Amino acid sequence: MSSSRPVAGFLLRVTIAHVVTYFVVGLIAAAVIDYADLFTQPVIRDFMRPFGSVAVIVGPLLQVVRGLLIAAVLLPFRAVIAAGRGWLWLWLLFLGIGILSTPAAAPGSLEGAVYSQLPWWYHLLGMPEMLVQTLAFSALVHLIARHPTGVFAALPPVFERILRALVVACFSFIGYAAVSVVFALAVGAPIGAAENLSPAVQGIFVLPFLVNGVIAFFAAAEHAPRRRLAAAAISYGAGAISILSYQAIVFGSADLVYGLVAPVLPAVILWLVTAHRRGSGSVPTDADVESAQHARPAR
Repeated sequence: MSSSRPVAGFLLRVTIAHVVTYFVVGLIAAAVIDYADLFTQPVIRDFMRPFGSVAVIVGPLLQVVRGLLIAAVLLPFRAVIAAGRGWLWLWLLFLGIGILSTPAAAPGSLEGAVYSQLPWWYHLLGMPEMLVQTLAFSALVHLIARHPTGVFAALPPVFERILRALVVACFSFIGYAAVSVVFALAVGAPIGAAENLSPAVQGIFVLPFLVNGVIAFFAAAEHAPRRRLAAAAISYGAGAISILSYQAIVFGSADLVYGLVAPVLPAVILWLVTAHRRGSGSVPTDADVESAQHARPAR
């Protein structure tokens, strides 16, 4: 049982690292690039689904599966990744195999540039986003591998709380998006870029996003279960009030059922994330990593 904990911890933390970096970098890229217009361009519209479609909106949920798959693949290479320049080797691996030399003709890859009909500028347009996301992810995985008992244990308390707040805010946003899609499908509402990605619609999540981040920041310093439960309750109440108030002010009416159901998942996420305490594991040195790589099983 105890031997499986480091493996499970690595899988969980790497998955979270992937989801958070994908979400944050993607959010920044979406603010810079007009994806709604980009995906309507000739050739590209035949390659990508419309921006704002159900598949794109629930895409962040897919990243949980992707993150878990990536974590499982990296599991045997933890010692290499934990080395002094392990983050660099991992990032170069992503760059060489995951971006430039993919087996398929993917955007940004050499195969894609030669064999696909996608314009050359489209291959270059997404390159900064891929490079930044994989670099940030590689750096986090390096920290995770070097601190198997938890990255938080290696950070000053204030940075630990900031990181927890960011994780909670990102996963809370995903939770709100998932609930919104379910409600839209249930009532037969149209799902598209115009309906879902307008500032008025997306604005409903801004305040809950910020509120959950702030609550998580302060709740991370608490270890008492009752106080963490109180923080989750505050998250739920603040989310419900902000959603219902926003709907009433911006749209003229409020959906009571949605307003009461949507904040449940983010509140649970906040409670789960703040439930973990700081660890005190030792950090493996480069010599430890090297010796582990060359270790031989006893006969």
